[in-house]
Amino acid sequence: MATQTSSLIGANLGGTGDTTKLFALGTRAEGSQGSVWEYVEVTSTLVTGKVVTVGPNGTAKVMMTAFLTAYPTGIDLGFAQNTVNQGEFAWVAKNGRNLYILCSASLTAGRETLVGFGANSGRLVAGSAATAGATCLGVWINSSITEGDLAAGNVTVATLVWPHVSRN
Repeated sequence: MATQTSSLIGANLGGTGDTTKLFALGTRAEGSQGSVWEYVEVTSTLVTGKVVTVGPNGTAKVMMTAFLTAYPTGIDLGFAQNTVNQGEFAWVAKNGRNLYILCSASLTAGRETLVGFGANSGRLVAGSAATAGATCLGVWINSSITEGDLAAGNVTVATLVWPHVSRN
């Protein structure tokens, strides 16, 4: 888990959500291992590794493929690094190394050059299994996951390099 390296007193990048807003929504923080985090208000309950959409108003909710065309100005992405309840305030990872992602398909460490989004799950899948037009660039898988791990919804480790959604 990343630790804070920026000068925001009281920022807890590894903690769960708070019921009280401690920072302005959209505030960015730098962490260890090249990580960048954004402070958000969570509008749907998140679990470790879920892909979230981050709105311009600083709210975050579980990623659904419908969001790819619902927002004409585009969406921003983050990854929940812990469980956060709806209505709480928390930090989501925007990029960095050794961050948790939730997957629902077999992925091979270092071999997945293209990943995508599952239909409405907030999970990544291999690009070939992604919903049409729902591929995601900028995620490098550091640890493999196999189909046998799917029942529990496996969390794996990845490097995020500024997530970018491609609309084919």
